[in-house]
Amino acid sequence: MDITKGAEAVHKVTGAIQLSPEDIVWLSVLATVGLVLMWAVFWLAIVRTKESVHDVLLSAGFFRTVTVMGVIAATVVLGLADKLEGNITGAILSGIVGYVLGQLSSSGRGHTEEKKKSDSG
Repeated sequence: MDITKGAEAVHKVTGAIQLSPEDIVWLSVLATVGLVLMWAVFWLAIVRTKESVHDVLLSAGFFRTVTVMGVIAATVVLGLADKLEGNITGAILSGIVGYVLGQLSSSGRGHTEEKKKSDSG
């Protein structure tokens, strides 16, 4: 059986388009370029605001951001390469969204509680 005929058969049965290895490589390159561009903008913002690079690198938020970006990039590439099933990819990405939103809501709550304590004390 020819590879293209096999891919067409998979597409007919599952409704999914099978990506070639070359497409996966280009998607990986595109994801890498996107990450590099985001890092360039990030460091440009750090330089312009004159923040301490040492403080930024040691902050917990920096490590959370790096981890989330890495997991998202790896999940998308593996999902597009059909190494992860769609429901697993969705579960990972929805878990990341829940984590990020949970961090936002808990940090907002903590800030409000600190303000209440300082106002009453």
